[in-house]
Amino acid sequence: MRARYLLPVGLVAAILCLWLAYPPAVRADDAQVTAAISDDGPDVGESVDYTITVQGAAEANVPQNINVDGLTITYEGPSSQTQISWGTGMGGPQTHSSVVHTYSVVPQRAGDFTIPAQQVDVDGRTYTTQPVTFKVGGGSANSNATNSGAADQDGGKMFYAEFVLPRSTAYIGEALPIEIRLYVDARVRAQLEEAPEITANGCTVEKTTKPEQSEVTRNGREYVMVTYKTAITPAKAGDLKIGPVQVAAMAQVPQRRRRMGGGAFDDPFFQNQFFDDALQMMSPPQQVEITGDPVPLTALPLPSQGQPGSFSGAVGNFSMSTTVKPTMVEAGDPVVVTAKISGYGNFDRVTAPVLTDATGWRTYPPSSTFDASDDIGTSGTKTFQISSIAQTDKRASPGLEWSYFDPISAKYVTLTDHGVPIKIEGEVPTAPAPVLAQATPSASQPAKTPAAPDIAYIRADSSGWGATFQPLYLNHTFWMAQGAPLLALLAFVGVEAARKRAADEEARRLAQWRKEKDAALSAMQRRDVPEGELYQAAARALRLEAALQLGRDPETLDGSEVAGARELDATMAQRVRQLFDQQAEVLYAGTSGGRKPASAEARVAALDTVKGYENAKPAA
Repeated sequence: MRARYLLPVGLVAAILCLWLAYPPAVRADDAQVTAAISDDGPDVGESVDYTITVQGAAEANVPQNINVDGLTITYEGPSSQTQISWGTGMGGPQTHSSVVHTYSVVPQRAGDFTIPAQQVDVDGRTYTTQPVTFKVGGGSANSNATNSGAADQDGGKMFYAEFVLPRSTAYIGEALPIEIRLYVDARVRAQLEEAPEITANGCTVEKTTKPEQSEVTRNGREYVMVTYKTAITPAKAGDLKIGPVQVAAMAQVPQRRRRMGGGAFDDPFFQNQFFDDALQMMSPPQQVEITGDPVPLTALPLPSQGQPGSFSGAVGNFSMSTTVKPTMVEAGDPVVVTAKISGYGNFDRVTAPVLTDATGWRTYPPSSTFDASDDIGTSGTKTFQISSIAQTDKRASPGLEWSYFDPISAKYVTLTDHGVPIKIEGEVPTAPAPVLAQATPSASQPAKTPAAPDIAYIRADSSGWGATFQPLYLNHTFWMAQGAPLLALLAFVGVEAARKRAADEEARRLAQWRKEKDAALSAMQRRDVPEGELYQAAARALRLEAALQLGRDPETLDGSEVAGARELDATMAQRVRQLFDQQAEVLYAGTSGGRKPASAEARVAALDTVKGYENAKPAA
């Protein structure tokens, strides 16, 4: 009796296995696509799941990147689910397969958010999910350490930046120190990908220093502060804007996962700090932008009233000390005055002191070195060595004078050194005394000659050449008379040689100026030439072209003299003056001028101005 039921039971089991192994195919027409959020009330920084569920299909193309302002959404991948249900009657078991695509969502700020409808491709057909709306809070009393402080005055930001300026006004040419501070929540794992990039229209920006890191508390929240230091120098007057700043970083933010559905961890037993910490984890690495708002800066022009003649554009706070070596020299040897200018400011505009009285001194161009005491180059000591040779009898070394503008007191300051006593041994060469011609009888008063006697006797006491029978070639006076033409010839040759040397020196000087002008033009034609170098090279080329015409040192020519050396129409004259104004603006910037590459339009305009000046007729 029992054996008769073995076959039906085995057959049923086999059929059931085949049914489970090969479930009925589901058409794409029967697919369903839905979206959901695991928690509609997360806090800032707390991760929740956004899911797109595709039922009735094993494969589907879902969006990999979903962008919503204020949310960091990262695709984590798909997972398959299969459900078996038993129908009534003899229908047998039914299987329902679905694929769940999960995204990690980390809110960056509090507020109401909507993840818009997403399009999903299933077997060539496009399905659209419904939008998902949820609210993000700023934190609560029950939130864990991950969310504490999220609703502080900084808006719950996990990372942000700010500028720190010593004051909101600065003078043209003043190197103003500035700090860029980046704040990153202490619980965030972040790595900066680059140094801060600052925009400052109308200013030059120095290279930033290496970052310094420290831990600070802001509004009751712990941050890691990364500080960069630099200096900005206004190049024009007016209301300017420093910033914004933007820095890219890779970050992992802490999050407490909230999965869909219930589970053991929803039991009240697990709702304590220990299990909250155990559930806490870091989000996948994601790129974030650390930004800071711009700050205003008012740039003031340097006052023209009371500007000393020795002022060359230095702005800051400086002091000057001098030494003289040696204090006892041989006539014709140089006295070396060493001047050290120390302090804080735009050292690119710190030039050598000038002599208070250059009379009687032959001075050579000074040498200079700079020893910076900070990473920016706005503090340190610039040393000048000035060599001078006394042309007259001197009792003291040359006096020096140097001026700068103090932005704190808003006044020009002149530093002077009156020199130190020196002793010059030997005779200082002086100008030769004029040679007076020997007086000769005038034509109106002819010399009287005695009347010759009728008979002239041979005189043995004559002082002339005939006073002795010694041969003429042994006579000293004879050879002096013969040497006079030779001396005259040598003098002529010397004068001609000096004239030729002077002509050669002049030719070499002109050739050197032409070479320097060609180098300036080549620099202007470089595609990567910085804006500051472009205007300096253009002004240099104009000065050299005018110097070739006028025969003057190009360093002594200003913009007005350069423009006046050629017959220029009003437009060309204005363009020449504008080039010199742009060069002066770069010089007042205090560093190396504009660092960004000059635009193609600026390069073409500067080259056209120089070429137009070269082709203009010399002024009468």
